[in-house]
Amino acid sequence: MADIEWIEVEKFKPIGAVGFIGNDIVAILAYYDDKDGNQDGKVSIGEKVASFLFPIKLDGQHVTEVAMQARVEMNIAMRDPSIYQISGSMFTSFASGLVIQGAYAAYFGRGVSVLGKGIAKQVTSGMVKEFVVRKGFEAAVKEAFMTTAGM
Repeated sequence: MADIEWIEVEKFKPIGAVGFIGNDIVAILAYYDDKDGNQDGKVSIGEKVASFLFPIKLDGQHVTEVAMQARVEMNIAMRDPSIYQISGSMFTSFASGLVIQGAYAAYFGRGVSVLGKGIAKQVTSGMVKEFVVRKGFEAAVKEAFMTTAGM
């Protein structure tokens, strides 16, 4: 089995790497967790809370950023020109996910939350039980919406 040769990708500082076998890109990795908003190498409590509360999930943002930056680095683009297609595809997939999640958050999220709260009050008693039922209902509706939207 051939070894993977890694080329580091920088954007003011190292942000990830692209792996090659021969002249073909076989892997793209980001050095930072998607929850690490300031890219300092650690996910603080504030970043954990923000990623939990923010209605739009940014899964894949840093890998997409590495791919987009890799296409402007000549030592990568000249070695495997398919980086343009790979990065474009990754960006399109990431951006379309954001649009769909944004549409859900803007048009359906509040209504589902209110409906879930009403259902939870009717079905159970106790604040903790109501919260669990409401969150479960919201998660089920969101999952059904995302599945219908093709995510």
